[in-house]
Amino acid sequence: MTRRRTAATAGGTGRDPPASAPHALSSRRALSPGPSMYWLTFSRRAAPPICHDLPRAMPLGNGRYRVRFADGRLRELDSAAEAVALVMEGLPDDARS
Repeated sequence: MTRRRTAATAGGTGRDPPASAPHALSSRRALSPGPSMYWLTFSRRAAPPICHDLPRAMPLGNGRYRVRFADGRLRELDSAAEAVALVMEGLPDDARS
């Protein structure tokens, strides 16, 4: 039996879903959020193949998140809000409009 991993089981609180935060910014509505196995990913397209050059976030547990950039850099943060802000800040110029 396969158990599906949710924000709560992955260590997130389940109360602050980071996937909805970028959509609240009208300039970011062109980005399509989507979950992978453990990462919250973003793409310029709603249908596959997804873009792999945009930052992604993963819950670590205890309210902490890890953000991975396209160049392989990793950064750990203390909240979903900080992770989403870093993802938005790390978007390439062509994904910002």
